[in-house]
Amino acid sequence: MVYFSDMPPVQQQKKIFGLNKNIFMLGLTSFFNDFSNEMILSSFPAFFTSVLKSGAASLGLVEGIADGAANILKIYSGQLSDKIRKRRIFIFVGYAMSVAVRPFYIFMGGVAGVLGLRVIDRVGKGIREAPRDVIISVSSEPHEIGRSFGYHRAMDTVGGILGPLTAFLILKEWPGAFSTVFMTAFVIGLLSVVTVFFVKDVFIAPVLSGSKKFSFNAIKLLPKRFRIYLISIFILSVGSLPTAVLLLSALSIGLTVASIPLFYMVYGISFTIFSYGAGKLSDGVGTARVLVFGYMLLMLSYLMFALSQTIPTLVIAFITLGIFSACTDSTQRAFVAKATPESERGTAYGVFNAVIGFGVMFAGIMGGFLWQYVGSITALFISITLVVFGLILFFISSKVGRNIA
Repeated sequence: MVYFSDMPPVQQQKKIFGLNKNIFMLGLTSFFNDFSNEMILSSFPAFFTSVLKSGAASLGLVEGIADGAANILKIYSGQLSDKIRKRRIFIFVGYAMSVAVRPFYIFMGGVAGVLGLRVIDRVGKGIREAPRDVIISVSSEPHEIGRSFGYHRAMDTVGGILGPLTAFLILKEWPGAFSTVFMTAFVIGLLSVVTVFFVKDVFIAPVLSGSKKFSFNAIKLLPKRFRIYLISIFILSVGSLPTAVLLLSALSIGLTVASIPLFYMVYGISFTIFSYGAGKLSDGVGTARVLVFGYMLLMLSYLMFALSQTIPTLVIAFITLGIFSACTDSTQRAFVAKATPESERGTAYGVFNAVIGFGVMFAGIMGGFLWQYVGSITALFISITLVVFGLILFFISSKVGRNIA
């Protein structure tokens, strides 16, 4: 099996701070994009409650539908990038589309308008995500895939720290100045689009002649262990409540809406501190162990959210939530790379991202509804139950073949 690329072999490519140039630059791209995106997302609970006069149900609905709308593109962008064997164009278009809509939140006075903009933003994510993951995986040494995804997610989350902090400072200094938040986010987001020009494309020759449109038969051609893994990841994703909804816990203990971005920042700091190490750890002890540990932490954080009555307890809950994300996000993607051949990796990442997206869609819609109309404690315990079922299925998938760490 022979692969071709317009880049030199991995070991001969230019290094920046010990990282492949592609991986380093894509880290910067995600840094600026998440700086921008998390400014907006961390402000959403305050924006929804104070401007749109809405609650958890509307917030979960917006986040759920927006992620769901991107699912079909997450499938086709990965497969189409496999077909034409180019990835950078998808990354550029995806980031540009997301950034372009962000200043228009200024003009929104209802949930429907915000939903429309959020859908476009997430469609951009759907276009870019699978091809981007392919470039990262192919640009990495085989034994450093977890480390590369860990770095990428760490940079992603550093931006996720600065975004909420900036939003908090703006809203503290100028209460209700959401227009300033949105315009600042737009300017910072433009930098993410610029950095894509410094990424070199990769070319991977297909193993099979011809090309196929996406179908469930294409999924059947993927390794059996990977297919079972996808089902478990779907259930685990349904059990993972949107962070935006969890941020409403701050209001339940009597804090002001302006303080909400600070808790998102705490989550981001925790994620950043542990993300790189979690990716590296998965290379050493195996992705399965790190993933299981991560979802156990998720259940622990939900218990703390359910019991939290004070600021310190809520802070610890968000710290634990950040460690969970660090242990699962990069390792889930690394697992995909280890479970599939390079020639089908774009399709595999597309299906993987779509499965997570559908799970997040259900989590957002159902979780937000339960949170607002049934109660936050009920929503949290239902989510814990789903995570338990997902882990059981993941354990089963780990027994189907033993060739993946």
